[in-house]
Amino acid sequence: MAQVVGVTRIHSPILVAGPDDSQLPSEQAFEQAYYPGGPLTIGFESARVTYSEFAVDLYNSGVNQILSVAAVRDHRLLHFSMADLHERDGEYVAEAAILELDPAWDRTEPLHAHRHLRVVDRCTVPLTEVQLFVVRGDDIRTERTVNIEVLQWAAAHAKVLETVEATLSTTDKYAPVERGPQLPHPVTFSAATLPQAIEAIERLPREEPYFVLKDRYGYGCGADVHRLAFDDPGLEDEVAGYVEAYGHVLIQEFCAEVGDGDLVVTFFDDELLGALRRIPVEGEWRTNASIGADQVGITLTPEQESIARALKRSFPECRLASVDMLDSGRILEINAFPGGEGLLRNYEIVLGEVVMDRLEKELLGTGVEQEVTALTWKAEKPGHFPTGTRWPEVEELYAVHERQREVYDVLSGDRFDLGIRELIEFDPRSPEYIVSIPHAGVFVPEVFRDRFRLGEDALVEIDLYSDLCYEMADGMHLRSDLAPFFVDMNRTREGADEGELPRHLTNPAHEYYSVEDTLMLREPYTPEEEEEVLGYYDLYHGLLDRLIDRMRRERGYALLFDCHSMTSTGLGRVADKGEDRADFVAGTLDGTSAHGAIIDSFMTTLRNEASGHGLGLTIASDVPYSGGFITRSHHDPEGHVHVIQLEVAMDAYMYEAVAQSPKRYALKRPRLRIVRRAVQAAFRAAAEAAEQIYH
Repeated sequence: MAQVVGVTRIHSPILVAGPDDSQLPSEQAFEQAYYPGGPLTIGFESARVTYSEFAVDLYNSGVNQILSVAAVRDHRLLHFSMADLHERDGEYVAEAAILELDPAWDRTEPLHAHRHLRVVDRCTVPLTEVQLFVVRGDDIRTERTVNIEVLQWAAAHAKVLETVEATLSTTDKYAPVERGPQLPHPVTFSAATLPQAIEAIERLPREEPYFVLKDRYGYGCGADVHRLAFDDPGLEDEVAGYVEAYGHVLIQEFCAEVGDGDLVVTFFDDELLGALRRIPVEGEWRTNASIGADQVGITLTPEQESIARALKRSFPECRLASVDMLDSGRILEINAFPGGEGLLRNYEIVLGEVVMDRLEKELLGTGVEQEVTALTWKAEKPGHFPTGTRWPEVEELYAVHERQREVYDVLSGDRFDLGIRELIEFDPRSPEYIVSIPHAGVFVPEVFRDRFRLGEDALVEIDLYSDLCYEMADGMHLRSDLAPFFVDMNRTREGADEGELPRHLTNPAHEYYSVEDTLMLREPYTPEEEEEVLGYYDLYHGLLDRLIDRMRRERGYALLFDCHSMTSTGLGRVADKGEDRADFVAGTLDGTSAHGAIIDSFMTTLRNEASGHGLGLTIASDVPYSGGFITRSHHDPEGHVHVIQLEVAMDAYMYEAVAQSPKRYALKRPRLRIVRRAVQAAFRAAAEAAEQIYH
């Protein structure tokens, strides 16, 4: 799992000084005009001001941390519920409780300062005087919630965490199924009537004696989640009671693996803060921390992290959220306002400070400086990274692989001692886009050399010299120099069923089939060997995930080009076997892999650049390749991730395997220069189109 870059961690002291003992009289507190650089007026929304013996306790450790940090930093604090909002004299107001720290507080345990807050008065506050709303939303059920239009109006005049839209989307526990149908989920049905619920129960798998029923619009904490037995003689009456109580329920497959706990993956602004395993208490199957589950830090597998990120990307309206999932990758739900205690205890990550630092900076232009400021792309030269730009998320992944390896060059027959950075190469040139080159490699670790037949036929499986086609392009280059038949970076890690992907994309990354549909691996790997081989795959995809997340965080979007070459005639297990191909083929998943304007700019520029040299270079889209695993797994235009795959026919820049010696595998250098210029121009045009869309 990638640890977040730039989060605030506990040192001593962790917070700035608290307020003076003297306080403004409550009747004056909201008459003073807001002034830049002064403290914020923050309105905390929840159904109640306390859920415990404390005077102020919002019953969510993440929200309570934010509340505590805001209090100690001397912001003006209010609390209101949805019922407290209304219109008065032509303006929207809140009948709010005014919160202050007890003057007797001795400043110990500042992260739990909310325990020392008290309600000192109530006041009618115009919503225009609130700069930040923190909406727990436990009394927001659907878009028909009372006064929801008032909060939506406030969101247009202040900053809101989380917005009404984010709150509604995460309160709806069926939304992950609707927004991420391609992701793994337990079998889940929505029902609004008893007949619908009974029909859904009949359609569930019966591998376990139980199923789960939950309130579709439940707020969480496990209170509205129930495990029912299929053979319960009173089942129909019990289900009828829940349907009447909730109005709308989810009927869901029970997954026995939850007995080992579930995973909670927390994001803020698409930045992965940390992952935890929640382990239920003995005798309990639910994993909510509120009912005693333990929380321990874990390292996600690349597949788990990819699934969590994909779901989070499908909820772009959410800034602070956690994905709840099982070890198998099946998604349980997404929640706004994850807890903060597990992150604090396991990683020393102070969620309240992470959030308040960023919100203060956005609202005031000030606040506690974070390491993340060192990562801002402000190039000394336009289009280039500044000197000293740091890549801690990259260094973290490389660090666990730092050793030399003896590798065999399939093309030359030479052997080299190379480090991991020379096998999986990262070259950051400029921030406008990401260049992924997964199939150009010619190296096989010497220890695995005898597992393959490494004659000339093996060269047909490599995108020979494809990296040279993209050499002039700017961007952040990520390239595998390992032969794709050793580990295929453009396939799923574990393989995929036919029908889910085209036939040539279904083999696992470490079990490569040749163009003639023959397994290249002579004998299976041992579990230890398989782990070593897939370690390269995990590194490549870990780096790619982090580059995408960083670019989207810094620029508001990510633009990825997945770069390949192909034989000029279809070979082997492809739909166009024996047919001639275009010189350039853009894979866009039939126009869905990126914003239409980005694709149009890319194609128009590529066509114009390629047609101006009298060589008859041709351009095509999606035939024969519409996009491989990298394109399919990362494209998410609605989530601001745009991907285009590009294939360049080898005949456009080199002599292929069918050529007679000595020309075979020789470069056509004048044509290569033309290809490079065309690629560079097309990438630049697509990047400019993306900038116009987002800025």
